[in-house]
Amino acid sequence: MATIRRSLRSRGLIGRVAAAKPLLRKPNIKKRLLWAREHKDWGLEEWHKVLFTDETKSECFGNNRRVYVRRRKGERFLKECLKPTIKHGGGSIMAWGAISAHGVWPLKKIEGKMDKKYYHNILQRHAIPAGTALIGKNFVFQEDNDPKHASAYCRDYLAKKEKLGILRRMVWPPQSPDLNPIEQVWDLLESKIDKTQKTSEQGLWRAMQQAWSQISIQELRKYINTMPARCRAVISAKGGHTRY
Repeated sequence: MATIRRSLRSRGLIGRVAAAKPLLRKPNIKKRLLWAREHKDWGLEEWHKVLFTDETKSECFGNNRRVYVRRRKGERFLKECLKPTIKHGGGSIMAWGAISAHGVWPLKKIEGKMDKKYYHNILQRHAIPAGTALIGKNFVFQEDNDPKHASAYCRDYLAKKEKLGILRRMVWPPQSPDLNPIEQVWDLLESKIDKTQKTSEQGLWRAMQQAWSQISIQELRKYINTMPARCRAVISAKGGHTRY
């Protein structure tokens, strides 16, 4: 085995943890590229008007397994070197969150099954109040393409709010968590959670809320201000994976 490892290293193949990225479908690669081209000229002023939203999970006991691969420098995001992921593959607490360049909105704990009616309630009681309070009238609302989000029930509701000038809906490309800065904020949240509280759901939820409230505007802008670079990265990758 040692001889094999030396041989592999001599050819630049070094054992690394596989980068976790969704496997992209060809139609979605085209949509990602189109979206990036449409937004490549947006400045920070435009991105600071966006309310980024998403759902996350947090576990009482982490069970994420690392997958090791051998790759050369610069091959981290090659298809052969990725660990495919499935969103929300199980967890103790699910929560909805919203961020902007002006702050975070309190997390909403998701209890029970989140169907279109549950999500409509989140839009009404959390998303729209968040955008209005953090950004102001006619804020840009971002959400992914989860079936609950795409239901006619929720789309019609948002369309009515758009006609009233309350918000503007952002068309989001499928399979694009790397374009949403909230993904890095979720990682930041996990790093801030008091690990001693993760032994129970009650303790975990308290720790999540406390850690979320401690996320600063400077930390948020660190990620949101990378949006122009994310667009350029997608264009460079011709719609493929980026490092984000």
